Amino acid sequence: MASQASPGTSLARATGMQESRLPSVLIVEHDKQTLVHCAAMLGELGYPYHGVTTPRDALTALGRDDSIQIILANVQVPDLGGFALIEEARARAGDARPIAAIMLAENATTDMAIRGLHVEAVDLLAKPLAFDACSTALRRAMRYLALRRPAPMALPGVNGFGEQLSRLVAALEGNGALALPAPDTPATAKEIAATLRTMIASRSQRSRYFPAEMFADPAWDILLDLTRAEIEKQQVSVSSVCIAASVPMSTALRWVKLMTEAGLLRRWTDPKDRRRDLIALTPATAGHMRDYLAAVHTLIRKM
Repeated sequence: MASQASPGTSLARATGMQESRLPSVLIVEHDKQTLVHCAAMLGELGYPYHGVTTPRDALTALGRDDSIQIILANVQVPDLGGFALIEEARARAGDARPIAAIMLAENATTDMAIRGLHVEAVDLLAKPLAFDACSTALRRAMRYLALRRPAPMALPGVNGFGEQLSRLVAALEGNGALALPAPDTPATAKEIAATLRTMIASRSQRSRYFPAEMFADPAWDILLDLTRAEIEKQQVSVSSVCIAASVPMSTALRWVKLMTEAGLLRRWTDPKDRRRDLIALTPATAGHMRDYLAAVHTLIRKM
C-alpha cells in the first residue's frame, strides 16, 4: 500500500497515481483499522485516495482537491454523521462537480437504507468491507458520475432540463422540426404496437454493447414507456415510469415534473391507493406519439 492514514491525520493520499484518470476517493472512517483496510483495497483497484478520520478533515480535503468525486463514509462517523456529510459535501462542491456516495456501516438497518436512498448513495456496505463489494460499489459510483457529467457531444445551450424540454415540446408540436413522411397507407394499431415494441427492445439491446450512460435520454424513455402503457391499456405509477427512464430516481422525478408542467403528461392520485400517483400521456401527446410511430413504420416498410 502506498500510504496509510492514522487517527489525527487530516490527509493520506496514495502516491504514484496522480496521473490516473479515475476520480479520487475520500475515505471518512474514524476507526483506524477499517480506514487502512479500505485504503488498501482502493490501492489494489487503482484508485487514488485520501483517508481522514473526521468530517471536518473530509470537507477540508474536498476543498483542496477537485479530483475527489467519490466519498466512502462511515454512516456513524462522529460529529456530523455520514449522511449529513454527503449533503454538505455536495452543497460545497456544486452542480458542476458531482459527488458519488458509498456508505459503510457496522450493522446496516432499514432506516440507514432509506436515508441512503434520500442522499442517492450508490451502495450501503457492511463492515468488514469485502473486496468484491468494494469493487462493485466503485463501479456503481463511476456510473453515477458518468450520468451526471455533461455529454461530450451535447449541443450548446442544451444542458438544462428546461431547454431540453422546450426542444422536445417543439418537436412534438412540429415547430421547427423535420416531419417524418406521411404514410401512404395508415399504419394499423397492431403495426404501431409492433414498431413501439421493436424500438423499446432495440434500446435495451444497445446497453449490451455500449455503456448506458452514453445515451441517457429520460424524456424519450418516459414517452415510450407511457405509450406502451396506453396501447396495452395499463395504468402506470410515477415510480414505475421513473424506473423505466433508466436514470437516478431524483433525475427521473424532475423530468416527470417538468413534462407534466409542460402539458406532455397528466398526473393524478390513484383513487384505489391514495399513497401513490398515476401518470399517463395527455391526449395530444398520445396522438403525436402514434403519428410518429406510424411514420417510423412507414420508413421501415419502404427500406
